[in-house]
Amino acid sequence: MNSLGRKTGRCIVVPTDFQQPARRAFGYGIKLARLLGVRMEIVHVIKTPYDMPGSPPSSRYLDSVKTSALLDLARLTRIAKEAGVQAEPSLQFGVPDACILRYANHARAEVIVMGTEGRTGWDRLRIGSTVEAVVRQAPCPVLAVHGGLARDVVHHPARVKLARLLAATDFSPCADQALQAVSALARLTQAKVCVVHAAGKGASKKDGQRKLNVLMEELRRQGLEEVEGFWIPGEPIETILSQAARWESDVVSVGTQGRRGLSRLVLGSVAEGVLRRAGCPVLVVKNAHRLSVPMLDTKGDAQADDAHH
Repeated sequence: MNSLGRKTGRCIVVPTDFQQPARRAFGYGIKLARLLGVRMEIVHVIKTPYDMPGSPPSSRYLDSVKTSALLDLARLTRIAKEAGVQAEPSLQFGVPDACILRYANHARAEVIVMGTEGRTGWDRLRIGSTVEAVVRQAPCPVLAVHGGLARDVVHHPARVKLARLLAATDFSPCADQALQAVSALARLTQAKVCVVHAAGKGASKKDGQRKLNVLMEELRRQGLEEVEGFWIPGEPIETILSQAARWESDVVSVGTQGRRGLSRLVLGSVAEGVLRRAGCPVLVVKNAHRLSVPMLDTKGDAQADDAHH
């Protein structure tokens, strides 16, 4: 169950520490796997002081933890299969972020879905070192699902809402990548799309609105029927968060270069602030040479009918 051998076929990776934020993320993982028609890899990491590609030496404590983790993984795998998703569990040993990243690379994951704001589990994280490291180095988009969401969706993935998607843009290539991911997801779910440009001090409204109109036209050409854009002056983080709350967004998307962590996001501290404070899941899409939004390259094989459940 801890093999890192290359698997064939498309997949998403859903790390879990079995705590509440991870349980919520698991529901989103099922939803995305059904929409995209891909396999779900459910990964749990038993934390050790250093990475161990294989099982560490046996001990009474470790054997007990391992047994408990295997039972929990089996339970989640069963839930996923009952929801119509092909799922495989994997138990890893080592540093959580390193294990997750290594696994995602070997599995050639199309997206990583993980919980944030854990009050127990991986180092009492909010966004924390594990999520930050995964966002920084992931070879694919990361959907971060906050633990503060109102409902438990583990047993009810149909309750996961992906009907209203908001994309923040600064008109950079990274923001364009994030917007394309939102566009593709919206076509699967028939979602409404809101594009927000938070204009800083001294920004030209005429120029910003012109660029926004170009984006709107491109999205409509891609087949989106319900799309709107907002040029809003003000402090970017507060503007994006306020618009997301006002628009009742189900997901907020931001782009990143992924070079030196959240401090080097193209939207800079803006993206970090959105990731930390958004009241809904945040999709972080990296502008990396490996990325061409593979998670949403559906080519007609996704289960679009899931959008109506």
